[in-house]
Amino acid sequence: MDQNEKNYQKEAYALGDGTFLSERQVAVLNQLAQGLSNKQIAHVLGVAEPTIKMHVSSLLRAFKVQNRVQILLKAKEMHFV
Repeated sequence: MDQNEKNYQKEAYALGDGTFLSERQVAVLNQLAQGLSNKQIAHVLGVAEPTIKMHVSSLLRAFKVQNRVQILLKAKEMHFV
């Protein structure tokens, strides 16, 4: 992947306030949108459940919301899901 592709991907994950989602956060967000639990997401992505909890916490901070439903509402509003 060349630098232009990396910049494009980064721009695609921009929240508009100087914050960017990582590719893994986007992967977790997509699984959340499917209604999966942390345990199920961990299985799908091949990581430990505490890692998913960390990513969900990061998403809460990034979107400046209080819970998973609000993450999804905000993400839908911003056309991430």
